[in-house]
Amino acid sequence: MISSVRRGLEAERDALPGLIMATGHQPVRFEDFGAQPLPSREACLRAVHESDVYLLLLGPYYGHIFPETGQSATHDEFVAAQAKGIPRIVLKKTGVPFEPEQETFARLVGEYGTGVFYGTFTDATDIQAKVVRALRQVQEQPTALTFIPLPGPVTTEWRRAWPSMPGGTGLTPCLEVHVLPVPATPLSARVMNESSAQLLAALRASGAVPMDAGLESVREPSGAVTIRLPETRRRFDEVDGGTLRGVRLAPSGTFSLWYTLPRGRTALAVLDPDDLTARITEALRLVGRLQLLDSSHVAVAAGIDPASLITVGRISQLDTQTSATFAGGGRLEQVHIEPDEAATTAALDRGAAEVARPIAQRLIDAVT
Repeated sequence: MISSVRRGLEAERDALPGLIMATGHQPVRFEDFGAQPLPSREACLRAVHESDVYLLLLGPYYGHIFPETGQSATHDEFVAAQAKGIPRIVLKKTGVPFEPEQETFARLVGEYGTGVFYGTFTDATDIQAKVVRALRQVQEQPTALTFIPLPGPVTTEWRRAWPSMPGGTGLTPCLEVHVLPVPATPLSARVMNESSAQLLAALRASGAVPMDAGLESVREPSGAVTIRLPETRRRFDEVDGGTLRGVRLAPSGTFSLWYTLPRGRTALAVLDPDDLTARITEALRLVGRLQLLDSSHVAVAAGIDPASLITVGRISQLDTQTSATFAGGGRLEQVHIEPDEAATTAALDRGAAEVARPIAQRLIDAVT
């Protein structure tokens, strides 16, 4: 996927498709989409999700800002590529003045170093050689995901024990994912104070929550910061696909997220193996995009709480589901999967799905 504002980069965009095809790849540009039944922005985001490599060209202009996200189409596409975890190549044009919004976007892109080839170019001729070199690097690059034994005991701060959850976890079954820095990296009071304000902005900029969503921030006596998303009410007969409900940064350096699980017309939530893997993958990549952990390795814990109103099945069957059988006989209050190894920080990017898959299976095994 070639992603950029066309204005100011016309020659560079037109010079790349033939070259990319010559290297054995299929270029994707919005100029080549033709008539489609989808809005142009949605078509571009779908193209990102269907691509194996994302190429971002940073020119002088930021582009039209969409009210839905408060960002340009190119910015939205970059966030989508991060969320998918595909290799990202970033090249910035030199010798031209940048709009303030584009300069801010370029700085933001530069902060996300994991998996990004960041370089510069001067014109259409210069960019061709650099794109070929970057594609070759992508093909040769290993995932860099490796595992090591935990160097010592780790402590998971489960959601039910948080002071910011005085009413417990409630009745809605949720998936909670906790990413712990290894080795442990406690955060000072100063850092926690700064993070309280920065986390709200970072969540919106990451694409994880709508720009206009009302977010509630709560500080715990320990200094931990919990941010809750507004609850979306649904009719009893509607299918709920499950959503991100909140995040928490603790002074221990642990970052936690929790999601509601998919529910159909019954009161039961559904554990779908594929959806559970995708949801944990999404959580890990979001942590990576937020750039909150400063450690060489991470450990991942996950849980279902409460686990007394869940069943194992497929989301595709939710719209026809009128009854279901409790997993575990309806007796399990909570299921916790503690980490038993640590992984390199590629677990928060290209290796997220590989880390998520066995965790999802362990959760399902625990409730069946």
